[in-house]
Amino acid sequence: MSVERELSGPLSAELARAVRAGRLPADAWAVLAEVLESLDPATPVGHVVESLTDIVPGQLGETELPSQEVRTPARGSRDRDLRWRLTDKPVVGSPSRDDIDRTAFLDEVSRASATSLNSAEMLSQVSALVQSHQLADVTRVWRSTDDGLRCATPSSGDVRPDLTAQQALITRRSVRTGSSRLSVPLLAGRHALGVLDLERRHRGFTADDVSLAHAVAGRTALGLRNAYEYEREHELAQRLQHAMLPALVELDEFDIAARYRSSTRGVHIGGDWYDAFSRSDGTVVLTVGDVTGHGLDAAVVMGQLQNALRAYALEGHGPASSLRLVHELLRESRGSLYATAVVVEVQLRSGMIRWASAGHPPPLVQDASGDVVYLDAEHGPMLGIDLTPSIPEHRRSLTPDSSVALYTDGLIERRRSDLDAGMARLATAFERCGDGKVAERTDNVLHEMLGGTDHDDDVCLLLCRWLGPARPDVP
Repeated sequence: MSVERELSGPLSAELARAVRAGRLPADAWAVLAEVLESLDPATPVGHVVESLTDIVPGQLGETELPSQEVRTPARGSRDRDLRWRLTDKPVVGSPSRDDIDRTAFLDEVSRASATSLNSAEMLSQVSALVQSHQLADVTRVWRSTDDGLRCATPSSGDVRPDLTAQQALITRRSVRTGSSRLSVPLLAGRHALGVLDLERRHRGFTADDVSLAHAVAGRTALGLRNAYEYEREHELAQRLQHAMLPALVELDEFDIAARYRSSTRGVHIGGDWYDAFSRSDGTVVLTVGDVTGHGLDAAVVMGQLQNALRAYALEGHGPASSLRLVHELLRESRGSLYATAVVVEVQLRSGMIRWASAGHPPPLVQDASGDVVYLDAEHGPMLGIDLTPSIPEHRRSLTPDSSVALYTDGLIERRRSDLDAGMARLATAFERCGDGKVAERTDNVLHEMLGGTDHDDDVCLLLCRWLGPARPDVP
């Protein structure tokens, strides 16, 4: 088909000359026609041709173009790239007030799409910007899922997509219903992530509005793709982290619970761990540790240290001896990571505890009356540093119904307060949450310390209560 038959006017002549000069592939019209349909008729011809000729032949060549008779969604990404090049083309001369407002609005949309990795929060911000700019009176965002389109705009309530929104997703092109409803697909590369649904109550959408809606949808789709990737990776990291945590020992004389909370910032696998197990001599061993850094390397070292501490303790080594052996293991690995750890042994028959710490925050003990004290005794250095550690070991007796808490520094450290303030807050939280089962108390303490705020580090909390020596069965 000739250029003159496909297009008309000065644009046809300009494109024909570009083909004859070899600046455009001869079979590009099937794609170009779709792109040109959505353009503002006022777009200067020179800008159209210049933008089209910026596409290299490998992107818009004969081998990648479908035939004119078969129109497939695979062309959508190339159509969109061309359309964005044209709609975002700067206008020669002094910009009008509308051009300035458009650029400022799109900059706000770009910032909103890039500054939050929470998809719901990001979409809420974009929807608010669309309405404040009066591009639409009602805005909905539909997320594409395996079960179809689902509304991702919190304020929209429980609504279902209509035919217009579904058609926009399937065709990957904007669809209008009358003059006051516009549905634009959210396209990121070859993936259709959803639909941006716009509705006006008292006026219709102009060609400029459609062009602006496509630009908003493109920026939103990129932000949505980043948010989805972050959320997926964060979920996988959490699942892997929890899969590596052990099952806790269950004993009549011992009530025990543990919680792990991943950092709310960033996507990583942390190096925090906890463990609790019993020996055949009637001793329960509690350990909590924290490997420096994050990521796969930290997770691998964490698993090694957790298993090594368990093995040494089961062999009968005491807290200090177990930590020294783990230190040597970490030194021999010649890695660049270090760790802190604390080991506590509880003799169930007597309530005697032994503990040792290698650079870790001190255990907390709460007696039956509710008084809270820290076992802030002398401790050894971090595990893995280049020296022979001296790790002292300490003893103390518990009274029945006393509780012992081990935790990682993520529970008490905050950017805006020092460590002493964090430890004081933790002691107060234990005093306030003294009643109830251990599992309930553990959740309450975490809520007191973390609340609903973001925290920069992973958090482990291991809490146990010694109920007293087991009583022999009375016949």
